[in-house]
Amino acid sequence: MQSKENHVLNGLQPFHLADFYKTGHPAMYPQQTTRLVANFTPRSAKHAPVLPQLFDHKVVWFGLQGFIQEFLIDLFQREFFDLPVDQAVRKYRRRMDTALGAGAVPVRRLEALHALGYLPLEIRSIPEGARVDIKVPPVIFMNTHPDFPWIATYIETLFSCEMWKPATVATLAFEFRKLLLHFADRTGTDTEFVNWQGHDFSMRGMSGVHSAMRCGAAHLLSFWGTDTIPALDYLEDYYGGNADTELLGGSIPASEHSVMALRILLTLQQLRTQPAYQHADENSLRRAAELEVIRSFVTEDYPSGMVSLVSDTFDFWNVMTVIAPALRQDIMQRKPDALGNAKVVFRPDSGDPVRILTGYDASELESRGGVPQRNADGLYTLKTGQQITDAERKGAVECLWDTFGGTKTAKGYRLLDSHVGLIYGDSITLERARDILLRLEAKGFASGNVVFGIGSFVYGMNTRDTFGFAMKAIYAEVGDTAVEIYKDPATDDGTKKSARGLIRVDYEDGHYVLHEQQSEEQFAGGALEPVFRNGKLLKTQTIAEIRERLHASWQADRCLLKDW
Repeated sequence: MQSKENHVLNGLQPFHLADFYKTGHPAMYPQQTTRLVANFTPRSAKHAPVLPQLFDHKVVWFGLQGFIQEFLIDLFQREFFDLPVDQAVRKYRRRMDTALGAGAVPVRRLEALHALGYLPLEIRSIPEGARVDIKVPPVIFMNTHPDFPWIATYIETLFSCEMWKPATVATLAFEFRKLLLHFADRTGTDTEFVNWQGHDFSMRGMSGVHSAMRCGAAHLLSFWGTDTIPALDYLEDYYGGNADTELLGGSIPASEHSVMALRILLTLQQLRTQPAYQHADENSLRRAAELEVIRSFVTEDYPSGMVSLVSDTFDFWNVMTVIAPALRQDIMQRKPDALGNAKVVFRPDSGDPVRILTGYDASELESRGGVPQRNADGLYTLKTGQQITDAERKGAVECLWDTFGGTKTAKGYRLLDSHVGLIYGDSITLERARDILLRLEAKGFASGNVVFGIGSFVYGMNTRDTFGFAMKAIYAEVGDTAVEIYKDPATDDGTKKSARGLIRVDYEDGHYVLHEQQSEEQFAGGALEPVFRNGKLLKTQTIAEIRERLHASWQADRCLLKDW
C-alpha cells in the first residue's frame, strides 16, 4: 500500500471510463476497418412510469452539450492530450496490466491517438429539447480518421452512463408538465402558474451530486421551481444560462421538521412554566406551542412574500382547522414582495397524498338514504370501517377554502385566495398527481390550488431500461467493403432489433422518422446535424432556446383521451 505522502489519486482518466471489455474491442475489429458508425436510441417505453392518456411515445433529448464539453473536450484535453505521452498512457497501462494481465491491452493505439492530438470523432444530433420518437436515434457517432474507427464505440459506456438519466428525467418532468397544463386548461388555471407547479425535491435521493445537478437541470426544462442548487450552476456552466439576466430556477424560504419540532418543543417547555398552562395536558401544550411558532413564522420571521411551512410534524389537521383559522387575519394582511407574492404555503408530508389534499367523496362513506352520517363524536365512517374527522373528509384544499375563501376561474372552478396554498412532495407520482387533480376537479376546485414536489421517487427510481436507451454499431467499412451492421435476436420480442446501415432521421408531420440503409448522400442530410468534430463543439444551444423548443412541442388540448 502506498504511503499517504506518496499517494497520487487516479482521478477521472478518460479511457478508464469504460467497461473492461471495451478495452479489447479495438483489436477485435477486422484489421482493415477504417470506418465505424454507431447510434444511441430509446428503444422502448414498456417500463416507463407514464400515463397512457398523455404519453405520445416521445422522449425529451437533453444533456448532450454538457456531456461533450465536460468529458469529450475538457476531460480529454486536461487528462490526455495536454500531458506528455508517457504520462498520458501510464495510468491506463497500469490499470490494464494489473487487471487483465501484463500486455493484454497494448497502449500503442492510445500513443498514436496522442500523437494525432485530437479526438477523431464526429457526433450528429437532433436539437436538445426536441422530443424524439421511440426507436428513432437522436444522436450518432463516427470516427473522422481511418486509423481510429474504434473511437466511435469505445465511448459507449461513458456516454450511456452519463446520458440516459438526464434524458429520462427531462421526459418525466415534461410528462408532469403535460398533465398540469391539461388540467389547467380544463379548470381555468393560469398556465403561468404551471411553470412553478412542479418543484424539484429530488437531490437528496439521487445517486450522487453529478447525477443530481444534471437531472436537476433536466427538470428545469419544464419547470422553474427547484431546491437543487447545483442544477443552476450546471445550466450556467454548460448551457449558456445567466441567473443575472434570466430566470433559470427559483425557490422560497421553507421550514423542515427539525426546525418545526425544535421550535415547537422549545416553546412547549417555555409555556409549561407559565401559570396559565400549569395544568394543561401534553397535547394542549403542544398545540398552543405550534400555534405560537407558526404565528412567529408568518408575522415576524417572514412577514412578507412567500414562505413554506411543513405542517405535519405533529397534527396536520389541527394546523388546517385550528391554527390556520386563528392566524387568518395575520396571513391575509401579509405584505407582498417585489413580485407581488404574499403567500403562506402549507406542506403536508405524510399519509396518502390523494386523501390528504382532496379528502373523500360521498360514495366512499357509509350513508343513510345517500347522505353520509356523522356519529355522536362528529366522525364519519368509511365503507372500509375506518372513522375519519370532518376535516379529513373535506381534505386540505377545502379546509383552507372554508377559512380563506378565494375566487372562481373563468371556467367556474374555485381557486384559493392568493395568500394561501399547498405543496405536497412525499412520493408524488404521475398517477397520484392525476388522481389529485381529478378529485379536485370533481369537487369544483381548480388544479392551481396545489403544487407538487417531484422527488427521487420519480426521478431516481429509473434505469437505462426505462426508455431502453442503447448504443449500437450500424455501419462499417473494412477495406473496400461496406458492411451494414445490425442485430435482430430471435429470442427477443423486437425491442433489441437495431437500425441497419447508414441512417437518416427526418422530421415529418411532428415526428422524427428513421430511414435505414441510406446512401452517403442521404446520410449527410436530415435532422441529425454535426455538433462535435475533432475535439471542437460546433453548435451550442442555450437553456432558453431548449425550453422554448420543448414547450412549443405540445399543447394542452392534445390529450389523447378526454376520458380518464
